[in-house]
Amino acid sequence: MSYQNVLVNFRIPVALKNEFEDACKRLHMPMTAQANLLMREFVNRQKHARHEPNDLNEPVSFYSGMDDTL
Repeated sequence: MSYQNVLVNFRIPVALKNEFEDACKRLHMPMTAQANLLMREFVNRQKHARHEPNDLNEPVSFYSGMDDTL
């Protein structure tokens, strides 16, 4: 299976980039592979959060059950 790739540029602090690079080297993992993994995990969490609402996605309690009209 082949996927099309696109070049994406990020502006991040130099120290964070250096730490990320060092961590990836220690794991013998390309930075691109790790960035792809992090993005996939984020997207999956967001999809999951949309389908299964939790307390953070629920309306504030004083609004729910409010029958008064303005």
